[in-house]
This record gives sequence, structure tokens and C-alpha cells, in this order.
Amino acid sequence: MRTDRPEGKIDDKVGFGSDIAAQMMRRFGFKYVSLNPGASYRGLHDSLVNHLGNENPGMLLCLHEDHAVGIAHGYAKATGEPMACVLHSNVGLLHGMMGLYNAWCDRAPIFVLGATGPVDASQRRPWIDWIHTSADQGGLVRDFIKWDNQPSSPDALVEAMARANIITRSEPKAPVYICLDAGLQEAALEQAPEWPDLSRMKPPAPTRAAKADIAATAKLLREAKKPVLLIGKTDWTMEGWHKRIALAERLGAVVFTDLKNRSAFPTDHPCHPVAPLEQVGRSADYVRDMLREADVIVAFDWVDLDSALRIKGKKLAAKAVHVSMDQHLHNGAHANYLALPELDIFMAASPDAVIADLVEELGPGSTPCWHREIRQIPERDETRINVDQLALSLKEAFPNQDEVTLTGVCRKFPMDLWPAHSPLTYMGKDGGGGIGGMPSISIGVAVAMADAGRKTVGVLGDGDFLMGGHALWTAARHQIPLLVVINNNRSYFNDELHQETVAKRRDRVLGNRWIGQRISDPDVDLAKFAEAQGAVGIGPITNPADLGPAMKRGAEILAAGGVCLIDVHVTPGEERGAATTGHRAT
Repeated sequence: MRTDRPEGKIDDKVGFGSDIAAQMMRRFGFKYVSLNPGASYRGLHDSLVNHLGNENPGMLLCLHEDHAVGIAHGYAKATGEPMACVLHSNVGLLHGMMGLYNAWCDRAPIFVLGATGPVDASQRRPWIDWIHTSADQGGLVRDFIKWDNQPSSPDALVEAMARANIITRSEPKAPVYICLDAGLQEAALEQAPEWPDLSRMKPPAPTRAAKADIAATAKLLREAKKPVLLIGKTDWTMEGWHKRIALAERLGAVVFTDLKNRSAFPTDHPCHPVAPLEQVGRSADYVRDMLREADVIVAFDWVDLDSALRIKGKKLAAKAVHVSMDQHLHNGAHANYLALPELDIFMAASPDAVIADLVEELGPGSTPCWHREIRQIPERDETRINVDQLALSLKEAFPNQDEVTLTGVCRKFPMDLWPAHSPLTYMGKDGGGGIGGMPSISIGVAVAMADAGRKTVGVLGDGDFLMGGHALWTAARHQIPLLVVINNNRSYFNDELHQETVAKRRDRVLGNRWIGQRISDPDVDLAKFAEAQGAVGIGPITNPADLGPAMKRGAEILAAGGVCLIDVHVTPGEERGAATTGHRAT
């Protein structure tokens, strides 16, 4: 990776208000800060360059504020730690709002700095400072961030940033926002502030459940014949990973995980009988059968639990336990709290802390899983290109998949081809369903994985990529190794299916579903688009014989530290072919 090196001597004296903000960012341990420049924070920009030397944090320059937020979001998904990003005044914050909502729904920590024109009207430049000044800038995003503040003095700035650092790192995690007054940034200091001892300003330890709830849950599980664990949002550590395995093996429980979240359990383990789920309600019959058979279901921060506890609207018979702190972030502005489930035990505690307590409470032992494995493994078909063939060729291009992190996958990607063996195997979806987020999120993941020595691959849809694909420029500019594979059906195909549903209900022409949906005539040349951002573009791949060589070439470019995009054309509606429906294995 590359960040720019300033010329001349670095001024290490803390002489201006913005130097305080820069110093605090360094003291928090931020290695990078993603940004799109703007005059509202020109003071901070100068401090990052000429006071800190563009190092710790080093700037990652973006072409849009939404990319800046997305990169920080991706970094948080991959590390569990916040990254800093900066948004220019009210207009930059408005640009970054979709990314912030994605991160909020994904419960990702981000340390966001913003700026406003001078609060003191006498200091405002004509026109531009006035239209870039808001009375309550944090109010634009307060419904979907965890905390915000606009400090008005050097000492208040230090305290606000220290508080924000604690809050964003505390469970449940989410973005925070500090708005810097342009006047405060550029004001000369008579003396440096008193720096806090940040070792005494750490986030609290994960919240543990009441002993009575642990004991009651353990009793349910001891008596259960067919327990199920729904493992959602969990921690990033291998210690937590092994505790989850230990709990499942102790109980012989069936484990389900969810594609909306990062890898949380080894998906080729006997206790994990099927690939991670898209949605329980849309799962195969054998998934729903297992849930109907279950007598106890324990969910660990599972997204949309109520829908998982119902099959076609009918409540499951199993006793239900949920472990989540998510309610601490719920408000009335947005319904990402989802439907309210009926529970027998509810623990407002950290899922991994509860898992560790349950493992200890249950004691040693192991039990065979009560259900057989059911795998869907696609077969090679040289006559067509669909997502199965794309996935097979990608797998063949990376013989050691344990070195690879998937930032995200397109619809119907066969995850059984890519078993999760660590929390870094797969990073999950964008959180808020904000189309256009995954290109920049993928780059943020790649930033973290470059530091970890892993290879980063994103398998994205064409509609999502086209809304945010110029984020690739940042990866090329800063030499962030990344391979992006586009499952390109030249359509907003999910919406085609919605239009078909409506037409069926109204007894109207189904063949018109494509109108206002197809991204064709002309097709967008995504390979040339990638080349225009400084990446290597391959494709469009339309011949099945070219698919394998293209993937191998992409893997080579990634291994050499490059940025590459492979544009793979699939036929709309044929993402998975009849020859690739898979087979069941016991």
C-alpha cells in the first residue's frame, strides 16, 4: 500500500486547533483516514499533512464521500476496529449518509470527523461558508449514528474525541460523528491542551448475562434432543471461533449462519449442515424442516430473528433464546430493529461472552450432530456461464482458499465451494441494503487484509458496482491489492423479479418485467471502466472457455499486488442452471 510523503520539514508543534484533532487521531492508533477533500476542514487537512506527515493516520483519497465511509466500514468489518474518515461540511455529510446508514445497520464502528463553516458568522467568507454552515449538522445523521458532538474549544475537542473513541468501540458498535468548527480548526493556540491518559479511557469489557439466565439456558440445552444455534454477529477472534465450535459440539446442535454477517462458524463442520443462509423464509424445505424439528433454538445476535422463528407465518414450537445488545441502538426513526420476536429467555449481553459462559456451565463432552449434512456442490458445465461456473473457476484460481477473504458475494453464489475456516473468510453484506456500497466496502476490507497478508476478492453484482465502481480509483491510487469479479446480468434483476410478481398478481404481461430494468443497449464495458480508474480490466467474458483463464489471470494480478476487475456476463434469470442444482450428501 502507498500513502503520499510530504516535502520539507514536519512542524511537530501543536499550534492550531486542528493539530489537536490530528494528534488525537494518532493517539487512538488510527493507521488510515479515508476522505474526499473540502475547504471546511482545510485546517485539519493541513494538520494531517504538515503536522503528522501523512502518517498514522495516512490519507486514502476518495472520489466521493460515500466511498470514504464505505472504506472505513469495510475496514471495520474486517478488523472489528474503527477507522477514521472525514466528510466535508453539510454537503459531504449528505453524500456520506447512505454509507453511514449501511454501517449503522451493520453495527460497524467508524470514527467520522466532519466540519462546518465558521460558527461565528463574522468569520464566514461570502456565499460558500454560509451555504456550508448548518445550525445542527449532526442532526442530519443523528438517527443512525451512535453519538455526535460539535466542540467549541480546544479542551472540549479533546474530551469529545476521547468520548467518541470509547463509544464507537463499545458494544453494540456503530459510527460516531464529531463536527469541527472551521474557526476552531484554524485558531492559533496559546498552548497545547492537557492530553488525557487514553489507557484510562478504554471501552468497557463485553457485557455478561445474569447467572440465572445462563443456568436456565444451559438447563434447556441439556434437556434438548434437537437444539439449533443461530449464529449471527459475533467477534473477530479465533478464541471466540473455537468457543462457538466447542458449544455446538458439546450439544450436537445444528448450526446455521447468515450471509448478511461475517463468517462466524466453520461452514464445512458436521454441525453446520448447509451453506450460510440468505433468508430463512426463502431457504430450502430441508432447512425449514430442521427448524420445525428443533426443540430449543438459541440465537446469538441473529438479524431478523422473528422471521427465523416462523415458517410461512406459523410460529415454531421450539423454546427460543436470544442473546443480543442490539436494542440499545433502537430508535423510532428507522425500522432496522425488525419484527419483535417472542422469547423464553432474552439476554442483553455480548454473544461471545454468553457462549463462553455456556461452554463453562455445560462442562466438557461432545455429542454427534442430530442432523445429517446437506451440501449443494455445483458441477462443471462447459456450455454456459452462470454464477456456479463463475464460482468454480474462481475456486480453481485460488488453490489455497484459506489465504483469501471474500468481501461479499453476489446473489445465489454457491458458498459450499468456499468453506469458512476463520472469521476472515467472508465479510458479509453491506448492512443497510444501500446499493452501491460494496465496491468501497471491498476496498476497506482489502486495506485491512493487505496489513494481514491475505488476498481480497469481491464477487459483486453489476448494478451494485455501477453505482460505486469509481471507488476502484482509490485502490489503484494507493496500491491496495484487490480482485473484483462482476456477476454481470446487465439488469437490476432483483427488481425484474419484483415486477414479475406484481404482474402475476394483476394478471398482466410477464414479459414486460425487463422494461426500465435492463442495463443494456448499450452494455456498459466494465473492463474499460476499471481501466479508466487505473485498474486492470478483463472481459467481458462471454465464452465459457475463457472463464478459467480469466480467473487465473486475475489471481496472478492480485498476487502481484495489483487491482483487477473481471467482467463475467451471465444470462438474466439463469444465474444457476439446471445442471448445477447440486446433490445431497450425508
